[in-house]
Amino acid sequence: MPVRSKSRGVRGAGCLAALTLLVGCSLGGESDGNGEAADDQTEAAETGPDVEALRAAWAEAADAACADADAQIETLAQGLPAAVEQDGLAAAAEQLAAAETALQEGLAGSEPAPGDEAQVEEMAALYEQAGELRMQAVGSKYAKGDRRYYALMAESEEARAEADAIATELSADGCAAEAQGPYATLDGLAAVRWADRASQLCLARDRAFASFRPTDTARFEAADRLWLRQVRSLRPPEEYAPRIKRFLDKYVASIATHKQVEAAYASGDVATGERLQAKGNRLSSESTTLMYDLGFAIGFQSFCQAKPG
Repeated sequence: MPVRSKSRGVRGAGCLAALTLLVGCSLGGESDGNGEAADDQTEAAETGPDVEALRAAWAEAADAACADADAQIETLAQGLPAAVEQDGLAAAAEQLAAAETALQEGLAGSEPAPGDEAQVEEMAALYEQAGELRMQAVGSKYAKGDRRYYALMAESEEARAEADAIATELSADGCAAEAQGPYATLDGLAAVRWADRASQLCLARDRAFASFRPTDTARFEAADRLWLRQVRSLRPPEEYAPRIKRFLDKYVASIATHKQVEAAYASGDVATGERLQAKGNRLSSESTTLMYDLGFAIGFQSFCQAKPG
């Protein structure tokens, strides 16, 4: 360092002026050692705080904030199907706001290490954006194959992935952990939305049935066709898609069988008509049971006005 070079120049001139003062030169040598010690202290001071230690402390605080928010979301999500049944999608989505607020407050209360401030700010903003998009997705009205929900959730997951990458880079691995719980994923939430809409369609069909006279065969058939077309237009959540297909297939088979019943009776073949009638009733009952069981499996307490048996 410049200070050391100047000090050595002065000491060298003193030695040349008095070569016999060996003790003086020796003392000058001791002074050089003290100067190096001072230089070491200066260099240590310039190093600044222990960034890694501060980053570790921040990561611990950030992980705690994320864990607390995740726990709140998991708890709220457990009652999501019932909340949707009772108050609707928008009201249920509002329940997630408390957890998102807790996360932002927790992150704001953690002190980032020097040099990490911009990244931490960006991470928090991305998590906030992801949370807002998720609430919008959950609360949006079901329409046209639920395209709006899936679009908003895709944006939410993209923002969260970016935030997770920053969290991982800064050692806050807990924030990047996968969310837990049956309704913490895109498909889990989609299942609740599907069940909500399917239950509404079922209720509308049953209200229509209740308004028909028993002899209004054509009207019953038209209501059946409308309901079937509407339910088929819903986007089935991946986890439950095979079960949805199974109950719809049985429903279609029951409708076809009942048409055969009419044809048999019209032709005077009573025995065939009775046999087909029993088959049609069985298929209809099986389809209805499969549909109810599906709603209960998703978490609804009253699906299409049915209760778990």
